[in-house]
Amino acid sequence: NLATPISNPFLCYEDLFAALLEIPENLLLLTLWFKKITNDTNIINIEEFSGRKAQIYSIMYEGDDMTLMDHFFEDNSEEHQEDLEEMASKLRVMGNDFGCRSHYFKENEGAPADGVVALRYHQMRLYCLRYDNTCIFIGSGGYKPPDIRAYQEDPFLNSKAEEMKKIAACINKAIIEKDLKVRDDGTLDISEFIELEI
Repeated sequence: NLATPISNPFLCYEDLFAALLEIPENLLLLTLWFKKITNDTNIINIEEFSGRKAQIYSIMYEGDDMTLMDHFFEDNSEEHQEDLEEMASKLRVMGNDFGCRSHYFKENEGAPADGVVALRYHQMRLYCLRYDNTCIFIGSGGYKPPDIRAYQEDPFLNSKAEEMKKIAACINKAIIEKDLKVRDDGTLDISEFIELEI
């Protein structure tokens, strides 16, 4: 609750904001409110892979200087370099030649109809939100042990899939609320007040 009530309910927004600033106890409340409506999670275009057929995006959290996709490639580079090179080649082909067609992915990896898919090569899994042929949003992933049938059996891989589900839910919500629009060429129109609280 505000420390001091505003007596005049017909104040315009500018006067209300000025009145709140005069009350020191309200400064923290205003800071938290402003943080909530600003975008602390960034959608980054991966120019290395994006091209004339599709745009490839990943997610960067506030305070990090790497995307989730960057972390995936870096964390697995020592043990699975050849597999990662093949996955990168697939992403490059999607962006420049054929688009993000469904046959590149294992579908239905998330909640029903949320668009979460997995880009696979051998035992590597990279979880994404596939919007359509023109656009994907890449999260993270990892190595799927050959002795398990579903990612839910591996705690680490399950955590990456669950993270992608949360990202997909936020992006899908933003699209429904028209804070995020995917254009016909896969480029994005992002509202100034988009909320991606992941």
